[in-house]
Order: sequence, then structure tokens, then C-alpha cells
Amino acid sequence: MFSYSVLKEINKVSKNFKRFKNPPNHWSVLRKKVQPVDKALAHFDDFYKQVFQKKWISIREGLLSKQKYVAVVNNYGDSEETRVQLELNGALNLRILFNLEKDYIKEELQTHSRKKLLDQISYLDRKLERESQKVSLKENEDDLLNSSIDARECSLQSSLNSADIDYTRIIDSKNALSTEKLNEFVPATEIKGKEDFIFESTHYKMFDKHLNIYCYEKDNKTQFDGATKSSTGVTNYYLMDGGSILPVLALDLKPGSKMLDMCASPGGKSLLALQTLYPNLIVTNDISHSRVQRIKSVFKEFIYDFDENWLKSGKIHISNRDARFIEDKIFDRILVDVPCTTDRHSLKENDNNIFKPSRIKERLKLPELQAELLFNALNIVKRGGIVVYSTCSLSPIQNDGVVGMALRKLWEETDYNAVVKDLTPALLQTRSVYNIAHPNLVKLGHLVLPSKSQNYGPTYFCKIQKI
Repeated sequence: MFSYSVLKEINKVSKNFKRFKNPPNHWSVLRKKVQPVDKALAHFDDFYKQVFQKKWISIREGLLSKQKYVAVVNNYGDSEETRVQLELNGALNLRILFNLEKDYIKEELQTHSRKKLLDQISYLDRKLERESQKVSLKENEDDLLNSSIDARECSLQSSLNSADIDYTRIIDSKNALSTEKLNEFVPATEIKGKEDFIFESTHYKMFDKHLNIYCYEKDNKTQFDGATKSSTGVTNYYLMDGGSILPVLALDLKPGSKMLDMCASPGGKSLLALQTLYPNLIVTNDISHSRVQRIKSVFKEFIYDFDENWLKSGKIHISNRDARFIEDKIFDRILVDVPCTTDRHSLKENDNNIFKPSRIKERLKLPELQAELLFNALNIVKRGGIVVYSTCSLSPIQNDGVVGMALRKLWEETDYNAVVKDLTPALLQTRSVYNIAHPNLVKLGHLVLPSKSQNYGPTYFCKIQKI
């Protein structure tokens, strides 16, 4: 036991003692603090689990794992040498993969058709066998019944007396040479309707011949090395998320196309469109001045003599406008790659994270902004032109929901009409590369789902044609 005097001294010392707290950036403080990435994951777990159910576990693993990229070979660099080097490193050309998958699909369709035909033949055989058994039983009963009839009644003469004449075999001389009768025996030389026939190769066309994009196969975690500079000083290939190439392919660019990329930063999709060598004009736009500078830096890195020749030629135009108010009606292709929750970034980076408390209002207003951007694109695109809407989010509200809102507004406020294009047949050939969501999860567009085996996306895209 301490004496009273000792306790008194201890009390004096404790009053003078001060507790010092760790600074705000100390690891112990940061670990206890709820970060924007934590809020994003909690929100996704609550929302997306209801949408994707059992699939959410694998999607979640993909989002939290290291992202995979594809390499877009730069046609303005040393393209041939770059392709050879990528193939030596084990990378695969997407065009070749898609063509191989197209052949597999044809074989599957032929096998399925043959199996269906064999099943029909088997069914008919079983049916005929049952009928023959019935006939056999009836004949046995008739034999027993007729055994008591006088043999004279079964003579040929008696049968002729009671027989019915089959008039169908008598040919009417008036109609014997009619065209209708003769056509039954004339072999077919041409299929009726072939003039409107669409070749299967066109139906499954997905990849442009000028594009060379490389990837690694499923479950291969190999990352691409840093791209080298070409003999002209530009970088030989551009790395981008594998899902991001699909919205550009869905635009179906043609020679002479005039394209608008409404929200273009950092410029990868516009650069990919340039690699097709088709557009006569590409307008890359963004509302942010800093993002426009980013687009320019990407073009300078990958396009030889960009400032002096390309901008002066008028083939590329970089604009800094609010895309909701663009009124130019000269475009037959418009890409609307809208600002969204950028799900993968929201789970990886606290900086500039849309789940920050200061950005709550901005996040809640995203669907409204997205619908306004898509509506304006549908309003200004030429008749017969194509608009592709895309996000990097899994949210059905930002995806199908926004498409539905924009189409409804188009029908209510204009005399234009539009149709959503189903790309399912064309996307079948991408199944060895992408994990495409089942149609029961996405009603209007298409969605690339992340997974650990092939970690691309998320990428939502919907192709709409103005009619």
C-alpha cells in the first residue's frame, strides 16, 4: 500500500503529463479512417450483389485484382516490327482469335443442325414403328375374322366388283401441260430471295482489317512491357483496357465517316478510331481544359507531326465544349463515353474518387447528366447514323436506365426515331477473350464483366441507330 504522501506526489506528476496524438497522415490514423474506396466497396456490395447475385463474388474478385490491358499497334509507327515483337513475346492478335472463334461457331451450328435433323429422323422412325405395330395387330384380327368367310368371296372377280376406283391417277388432258404441274418435276436452279441474302461473314463482321490489337490468353497474367519509340519518334503501341475497344468497334466506322467523341479524355478511343484509317474527320471533345491537354499529349505521343499537319489538315479537331450543347449536325458516328462512377478506379484510388463526401451531389446527378449527353447525341447525329453509348460501370441505372431515359425523351420531344441494335451474334466470336454478361442481366446494351481469369472491364456499351 502507498502512503498518502506518495499518492499525492503521483497525482501531481500525472496532472503534468500530456498525451500526444499521431498526425492525420500517420498510418495508424489512416487505417482507422473510412476511406472513399471503403465507401465504394460497401456501396457495390450492397447494390451489385442484388443485381448479379452469385456472379458478384467473381466480379468483385476481378475488380479488386490487377487490371489487364490490350496493346493497340500504332499504324503511324513501326507497325510490322511491333507486331512481330509482340507475337514473339506470346501475345495474340485479336483479329485472328475472333476469326478462329467464328469458324468454331459455324462448326457448332452445323453440328447442332445435323443433330436436330437426326433427332427428327429418329422420331419419325419411332412413330412409323408404332404405326406398323398397330397395323400388324389389326391384320391379325382381320385374318381371324375372315377365316370363316367363303373362299369364293376372296376371288379376284369378287374384289373388282366391290373395289373403289382411284380417280386421282387419271390425268386431265386439259391440265396435263400446265405450268403448275410441270414445276413439280423441274429441279430448282436458284433460291428465291437470294437477292436479299446477307452473307454470314457480314453478319459476324466485328474487326477492321487495319486494326492490330494484341492480348494474352485467359489465366495468363503476363503484362505488356513498356512500348518503345519508332523510327519516326512516336510510341509503337497504346495500352488500354480490353473492354474499351468494343464501343469503338460497335461504331462500325466506314471510309469517309465523320465522328464525334463527346467525352474523349484521355483520347484512347479517338486514337483507336484513327487507327482504322477510315474517318475523314474526328472531333475529340471534352468539357475540362486539363483533359483536353491530356488528349493533345496522347496524340502528340502517337501521331507523327501531329501539330503541324494533322490539325491544319482538318482531319482532327480538338474542342473544349459542354457536349450537351453541341449543335453541329455533320456527324454520322458519335461516341458517348460518359463520366460515370468508374467502378474499378473507385475501388483502387482515393484521389479524385467520386465516393468522396465532397462529391456526393455530383455522383447522384450522374444519370441525369449521362441521359442529357446521350439525348443530344441522338438529336444531332445524321439520319441513318450510329450512336454508341458507353460507361465503365456495372450500374444498371447508369447503363440501361440512361439509355431508356434518353430514348423516351427523344420520342417525346422530337420527331426522330431510333432503334437499339442487338450485337449478340457478332459478340459470340469474342467469347474466348471477354466475359459478356447474359442478356437476362442487360436488356438493351452489352456488358463486359471483370473476372480473375480475364480481367477486362467493366465496360457497358449500347449501339443505337437513328432512323
